[in-house]
Amino acid sequence: MKKLITSFMVLFFLIGMGTKSYGQAAGDYVFTQPLATDSLYATVGNWSVSDGVGGLTSATRIPVATDNVWIPAGKRMGTVAAKSSASGAILTSGSSTVTLAAASTSITVGMAVKVTSITVSGATVSTITGLTPGAYVTAINGTTITLSQPALITSSTVALDFYPACKNLNVSGFLRVSSQLVSFGDITVNTGGILTQASDLYCANINNTGTINANTNYRSAKNFYVGFNGAIPGTGNYTIINDGVFGDSRPIVPAGTGSGIKILYSNQANSITIKPSTPSVSGYAFNIAQILPHANIKTTANTNLNIKETMSLLIHNAIGLSIQNNDTCPGTTRTCTIDPGVSVYVGYRFHANGGITTNDQGNLVYNVYGTLDLGTYGSAGNNLPLNGISDFDLCMTTVAGNTGTLTFNLGDGTQANAGTLVLGSNVKLIKQSTQTIALNFKDYSTVTITGNYGQVMNYQLLNNSTPAIYLFPKNFYNLTLNGAGVVLPFVAAIKGTKTYTTTYATPVAPATTPIINWIANTSAAQGSILYTGAGYYYVPYVRATSSYKAGDNPLTLIGDTIFQYIKPGQTISGPGISNYTVTSLVGNSLTMSAAVATMNPNAPVSNVILSFTGGKSDLTTAPTGTSTNVFSPVQDGTQFLVYLGGNDFPTNSTVILTTVNSPDATSNALVYSSERNKLVISNATAGDIASVYSVSGIKVASAKLTNDKTTFSIASGIYLVKVNNSVSKVIVR
Repeated sequence: MKKLITSFMVLFFLIGMGTKSYGQAAGDYVFTQPLATDSLYATVGNWSVSDGVGGLTSATRIPVATDNVWIPAGKRMGTVAAKSSASGAILTSGSSTVTLAAASTSITVGMAVKVTSITVSGATVSTITGLTPGAYVTAINGTTITLSQPALITSSTVALDFYPACKNLNVSGFLRVSSQLVSFGDITVNTGGILTQASDLYCANINNTGTINANTNYRSAKNFYVGFNGAIPGTGNYTIINDGVFGDSRPIVPAGTGSGIKILYSNQANSITIKPSTPSVSGYAFNIAQILPHANIKTTANTNLNIKETMSLLIHNAIGLSIQNNDTCPGTTRTCTIDPGVSVYVGYRFHANGGITTNDQGNLVYNVYGTLDLGTYGSAGNNLPLNGISDFDLCMTTVAGNTGTLTFNLGDGTQANAGTLVLGSNVKLIKQSTQTIALNFKDYSTVTITGNYGQVMNYQLLNNSTPAIYLFPKNFYNLTLNGAGVVLPFVAAIKGTKTYTTTYATPVAPATTPIINWIANTSAAQGSILYTGAGYYYVPYVRATSSYKAGDNPLTLIGDTIFQYIKPGQTISGPGISNYTVTSLVGNSLTMSAAVATMNPNAPVSNVILSFTGGKSDLTTAPTGTSTNVFSPVQDGTQFLVYLGGNDFPTNSTVILTTVNSPDATSNALVYSSERNKLVISNATAGDIASVYSVSGIKVASAKLTNDKTTFSIASGIYLVKVNNSVSKVIVR
């Protein structure tokens, strides 16, 4: 009977705590401040210690790195103790002893440790951890501190941060992280619990059925480090399980409000997976600022980021989603996969920050089997400033000789993993000639364009060895139909819309023109795609890098330059160069109309970017050239253009085709929609009868087919088309 009563007491206590992941063990710390106020983490009297069977005793110290911490329902903790810092410390590789320059009373046993900078052989190396993951303070004796893990490097000068810490953190009440807090294990926020970030937070895994948010908006994010062992990146497989609200409950929030959480995941991890607890979970929300790899460590890890939950990443003027973040990782392969049925909305930039990094990269792979949307929230509805257009930036490193690759796979060629890419207003593909950017738009995938703020679609394609003009494939599907392999007789369809605004945040009806039509007396901007009425042309984005000093002329162009687009008469802009024009370009030697002017400071510049713009053509006469050789541009006045193709290049509709055949199908007819309000049947036997039904079963059209093709003019919608005993489903835009 006594054991039974004890068991009931434990059960009652766990239910009252709102626990989901694990029960309290003997020695766990429970926040028991009797008043629901913003009470101090560092106050010993606010804590009790569990005996594991429902009893509590008064704590004699605050929680440390080895203690599980519980914030019960109805309890509110608002202030976490501040971190401590020490500089001038000495590390010795293989030793767990750290010698400080001076003793500090604010550093206590049980605090987590992080190296913020190290000086080795006189050079500051801020991107090396210096300590083994899991390091925390185990003893203090004057200026000598003993750690739980040894140093990885010897240094005479090191700067250290010491953070309040616990083992696993379980929140059923309210916790405001006002200063950096490190959980060496997992963070669990239970239903009804609220964890608010006002400072950085570290943990291994996250299990959320409550609310995790931040006290700042999307434009100034708080760092949430995931996949960490203490304050140092971990090497295992980590998960964020979210069945509640992670960030804000809304995908778009008013300016100045919202949840600015910036997830920085371990770039030493095997994998980071973001998902609901089960695929059937609904009603969750995941709306934060951004997701990036932690950058401050050299690593050889092949990290996989697996996104299995719909989310929005809406930071402004920075990267929303990337698997590269200026860290040095040659020889590695990093992969991001967006699962089928999952949508990831990026409000500003995807992959790279509009430029190229100065660190040596490896191989980067994106697999989009769901939806990557860079257009929907990078708009007036997101309250971004007018230059806040969203970018599809596949940019690589400037390191000479780097042979890294960047691969973007939209779908994998199966209907189960048909990907969708929604583009904003900018597409940038920037690499060196030794590098490779591969864009693989697979069968069944869909590409749409939504220009932000009425911006013209802008392509910046800088490739010296690979023509990157054909961003979209010309044959969209390769299907097997009735045992026969066929290529459907239509091109990849690009749906183009532009959302214009009459006021700062009020969108009006979108226009229907996807690209610029030829307009007289208007100069075409670099990156524009022009339509003359007979064909499409690309205005190349031209720039080069160079190192020079005042008085230099000619200049030597270096880096990855599209030399074929630099022509006499073009205008040059760069440091010390104002309104100069190109006189000649022989090889990589550029002669200008004047020498480099005196610069401030009057010193050489290295690897600066020079931009070249074509002369101001009045564009009154549309170009007529039809060369498809990207290295042989056509010319209109002084505006150099690349011919993309005639009317078969892009169209105004997105084609989605699903074939549903009955077991006794006898027709080889192809049923598809390649234009708005048009349903086409081709490859049929002359005399066959086709019947078109709405999804509710109402016949809307029928016709006797020819052996060429038959076109129905029909309203947008989903239809079932029966030809003999073969039934197909088609979406008409």
